[in-house]
Amino acid sequence: MQNVENEKYAYWLSCIKGCTPRVRRSLFAVCAHAKEAYELDENCLEKIPGLMHKDVSRIIQSKKTWDIDGRWHELSRAKIRFASMEQQAYPPQLRELSDAPYGIFYRGSLPVPQQLHVAVVGARMCSEYGRTVARELARELAARDVTVISGMARGIDAAAHRGALDSGGDTYAVLGCGVDVCYPNYHRQLYDEIGKSGGLLSEYPPGTCPLPAYFPQRNRLISVLSDVVFIIEAKEKSGSLITADCALEQGRDVYALPGRITDALSAGCNRLIAQGAGIFLSVEDVLMELSLSAVYAKEKKSAPRSTLNSGNCEIFDNLHKFSLEKDELLVYGCLGLLPTGFEELLEKTGLDIQALSQILAALLQKHRIEEVFKNHYKIITE
Repeated sequence: MQNVENEKYAYWLSCIKGCTPRVRRSLFAVCAHAKEAYELDENCLEKIPGLMHKDVSRIIQSKKTWDIDGRWHELSRAKIRFASMEQQAYPPQLRELSDAPYGIFYRGSLPVPQQLHVAVVGARMCSEYGRTVARELARELAARDVTVISGMARGIDAAAHRGALDSGGDTYAVLGCGVDVCYPNYHRQLYDEIGKSGGLLSEYPPGTCPLPAYFPQRNRLISVLSDVVFIIEAKEKSGSLITADCALEQGRDVYALPGRITDALSAGCNRLIAQGAGIFLSVEDVLMELSLSAVYAKEKKSAPRSTLNSGNCEIFDNLHKFSLEKDELLVYGCLGLLPTGFEELLEKTGLDIQALSQILAALLQKHRIEEVFKNHYKIITE
């Protein structure tokens, strides 16, 4: 009961505009917890080293307008939970950050520290190939009880969450807005499912609208909550590269999906690989690298298939059954849902006629592509 009482005041402190880590450090240099800080009057606050007059003014003003019990009950009624640094429930990984958020708001649950956590992030405007790889990677990881973390953005993030849900696994979305705000709003079904099979997390108070400045900030949380980070398609200047940079600074392993040098969506990933990131060549390699290849996939929970945002086609489920060679990946990455001609593939891949013919024959044999009419190919989606 005492913990709940303290958290009411911690909630107040976390919602004060302009209450930066510097301000909280100054407060906690003289206070044991948030309730003590609340009980200080203006004169006492002015005497605390490190607090500026504007900081004191913000604290005093917030006390005049904040209903401690009323706001806490509102939070509970909205089914939003809160964990401050003063609580044991606060994710221990976050404490590694020099600018760790004082409090975390969440719906559902918080990640279990004892489990392996893998982040799968990438481009919003991704290719169908990238979307499929992200979903399949997340599906296979979740099938082995690996927690999948991402940011619920359109494209790669959404595909990663969906893949984890396909396997009935746990997945967590770190948001750049309040946890009561579904952004983008057309992800409402995904938002609801994540809340039931993992959780939605944010350092921002409920009601906070998604602003561009918040997303780079949330990326540091995605990486620090993860043991390994996979970047699936990213342009030269991409928010996903911020996540990769944060992960490297935090001592996490980073892997990137390679792509054609002429493909803008692969520029960021190729650059990461050139700088020393691990190369993601196949789901099977990932499972071996993470020592998961000997772990049998748990029984899949029955779940309705989702459809792709574009084309309304179903993601195919058996990508992992056939590993692809490097040249096969090159050709496969040039194909999509619409037929691509042989001549165009020659130009895109740079392969000679004989080599391309052999690779196409192999992909046909593996049921990864189909020839819709003579010398025109597309990926198989069902």
